[in-house]
Amino acid sequence: MKKILITLFLSATCSFLSAQSSAWTQYSTSNSSLPENLIHCFAFENDSTTWIGTEYGLAKLVNTSWTVYTTFNSGLPGNAIRCIKIDRDGSKWIGTASGGLAHFNDTTWTVTSTTNSLLPDDFVRSFVIDTNQNKWIGTLGGLSKVDPVDNWVTYTMFTSVLGSNNIASLYNDTASNEIYAGQVNGGLFIAQDTLLTNYTIQNSGISDNTILDITKEPGGTTWLASPANGLIAKLPGFGWFTYNLISSNIPSAGLTSVALDSVGDLWMGSSDQGLIKKTGSNFTHYYTGNSSLLDDNVQVVRIAADGKIWIGTQSQGVFVLDPSLLTGVEVLSAEQTVSVYPNPAKDGFCRVMAGVPITEITLMDLGGKTILKQNGNADFTILHLDGISPGMYLISIATEMGIIVKKLLKL
Repeated sequence: MKKILITLFLSATCSFLSAQSSAWTQYSTSNSSLPENLIHCFAFENDSTTWIGTEYGLAKLVNTSWTVYTTFNSGLPGNAIRCIKIDRDGSKWIGTASGGLAHFNDTTWTVTSTTNSLLPDDFVRSFVIDTNQNKWIGTLGGLSKVDPVDNWVTYTMFTSVLGSNNIASLYNDTASNEIYAGQVNGGLFIAQDTLLTNYTIQNSGISDNTILDITKEPGGTTWLASPANGLIAKLPGFGWFTYNLISSNIPSAGLTSVALDSVGDLWMGSSDQGLIKKTGSNFTHYYTGNSSLLDDNVQVVRIAADGKIWIGTQSQGVFVLDPSLLTGVEVLSAEQTVSVYPNPAKDGFCRVMAGVPITEITLMDLGGKTILKQNGNADFTILHLDGISPGMYLISIATEMGIIVKKLLKL
């Protein structure tokens, strides 16, 4: 019976890995003309054209043909690209880390910077165009609004309700024409006409003052990527909920990016656990241990019109995931494979068991502070609790199937 079970497990694993491999495509400096493996942003011009912002240059991919723009061969004012948007006329707006905002209409480059405009800073992190064709530019020095006849209004923490001048992310709700601005250490800013509101930990239920990315369901929940507290939901009616290591089975609290697909699933990038998908209340985890992804530090996730997931990483370039090729592949959650016994624990140890090898166990207090960390290499591990004070703790259990956090009562 044991041999049969092992054979079935290996067969299922091989089928899983085979399906995973065929679903993934990688572009890097070693196998393509991508100029740099650190990726910050994507924009989709049409079904066959993707623009990719890297730490050293702007890349255009048309089917299999590459064009690379740098300060040496174009009017691009800086090589470190932070954001790309394509307007209704097909022009590209490119935010750089040192040269301001570039406008490219496929022929001519025009640059907006601190030297020729009221732009508050040349580090442009985010950009959107609202339904009234106002341009919103997020910089390290504040948030600027530029109307179609070039009138400027700049919001800073000194002249408005903004909590920080560092604007990390921008989102336009086209239905209400609200502008959402995620700040670094400043909270969530919302502008609707002349009504300006800023949500922080101090005045609302938001659980982090740094918001790196924003998306919204039509007429529904606003989703925020927090680098320290996971996925934050701003519910209709001004309620808040946070999916973090304590409140949910999300495998990482360090989110960098969030995108909503056509069926309402959320796809998130994390700084330490790769790509995460949320379907209902369930989380699926794609990382270096169970997929073709080669870097668990995901900087950006965006979804193309064809449903493919574009993933920009810190060091391994671009990965494109076709979810349709994963149809029929069961991805077990860590919740289904892990158990802790005895719980409550009173004899100085507890047993952590899983159906797959455990790679690491971390014991934390309820605030997330690490108390002890223990490596593992089998599906059965004893966690030693000698010297640990009585109380309630969290156990973060990393396996090949993902990460699960369980509560443990130490008597």
